[in-house]
Amino acid sequence: MPTIAQIHDVLQAIYGERLQLTGETEAALTAAEARLGYALPKMLRDYYRLAAHSDWPNRCHNRLVRPDELQVRNGALQFFEENQWVSLWGVAEEDMALPDPPVCAAWNNDEPLAWETDDASLSNFLIKMAYWQAVNGGLPNFGLGAAGEEARQQVVAQWPLLLRDDGYQLGVYGGEGILICLFDAAWSDQIQVATQTPAQLDRLEDCLEVEWDVLESEEPSDANDDEEE
Repeated sequence: MPTIAQIHDVLQAIYGERLQLTGETEAALTAAEARLGYALPKMLRDYYRLAAHSDWPNRCHNRLVRPDELQVRNGALQFFEENQWVSLWGVAEEDMALPDPPVCAAWNNDEPLAWETDDASLSNFLIKMAYWQAVNGGLPNFGLGAAGEEARQQVVAQWPLLLRDDGYQLGVYGGEGILICLFDAAWSDQIQVATQTPAQLDRLEDCLEVEWDVLESEEPSDANDDEEE
């Protein structure tokens, strides 16, 4: 299972020089544990210490729950929530003592919440979420479209597989500032991409046979200011 150092390396690879990580204080985590009556799983605690106040991986789309808002609901510690509050992610109470426990998920409209297994380990879930956050607003240049078989073959041939999740039928490909999230064809033709630079997004637009619905790039930071000369 991935270590907290490997999660840091994933975030660094995604965001490059943009990455600024701000962790939670020890006092805030200790207070949360005292209120809950539980010690947080080591991986969750380590992640809070690494990046709790870093918006791109934790708040640009789905949201990491703040330590003072953590709560146990229907037998699981809820620590992540979907951007429209449709889905919740948590750690089952019986798994709280594990250093890197499984993650469960529930629909927020179910009462009581019906928690089901989402990922075999918290560390892998955090990496999966890091990639998903990046293509949903974390990185400044992004695209969304429909990928046919030719585009799928192009992605598989040109970029290494970074993560595979059978539950979501999702493959994450990329490297060197490029991320490509590709769902299995039998489930969805959706492709989502994100890049560190506008030029990288232009490259994807040019080389992939995709029907793009959205392509957005950040404004260049070195815009010309010398037109008055």
